[in-house]
Amino acid sequence: MIPKKLLVEVIEELDLYCANYPDDATYEGFVAFMKVNQTAKNSQMRKIGGDYTPVMERDRPTEDVGKLLVMLYRYAKNYIKLAFEDTPLQTPEEFTYLMVLFTYDKLPQSELIRKNIMEKASGNEVIKRLMRMGLIVEAEKTGDKRSKPIAISPLGRRVLIDILPKMKRVGDVVSGTLNNTERQLLTHLMAKLDHHHHDLYGQKGKHTLEDFMPNQGNR
Repeated sequence: MIPKKLLVEVIEELDLYCANYPDDATYEGFVAFMKVNQTAKNSQMRKIGGDYTPVMERDRPTEDVGKLLVMLYRYAKNYIKLAFEDTPLQTPEEFTYLMVLFTYDKLPQSELIRKNIMEKASGNEVIKRLMRMGLIVEAEKTGDKRSKPIAISPLGRRVLIDILPKMKRVGDVVSGTLNNTERQLLTHLMAKLDHHHHDLYGQKGKHTLEDFMPNQGNR
């Protein structure tokens, strides 16, 4: 027998969800909505902005996504810097380049840069630094002679394996007080966003923010 009080609470939450998202109400969306609401009620959050309200229409959730992503990146960057102490690595990009190469026999230089979502010039600088440190090497060319295949070196493998436990600790620190369910939800949402943006990344003919706006039917 389902308790009446529980049914009433679920119906009230469902009514609120449908009122806020009338055009794309789904079971998955409702479950996520309840989870976010429950988390918000039980979480302590700091106030970043002031009390001044500009005279304009504002989309608070969307504004908060951009603002909080920047803040979390800065926190994570600081923790990663601590993890890199006593190692040759200096930047998060150097770590991700090694991580990608660790899972391949070798990769064309252009493909390695693309997988790390970087511009060519910036990616080439990361590759040069890693080569100077002896963490990656040029691999034997096969097929297209114009490509420059890159592979992780034995030293690079040792450095990466040594630092992985510290990077796991960084993940634990960044996750903070999130419980296991919240961590899984966060990971799922970040992976979903990564999939969305990776499909858009590098597409020709997209030059403004409006070009990258998602279709309303997919939101």
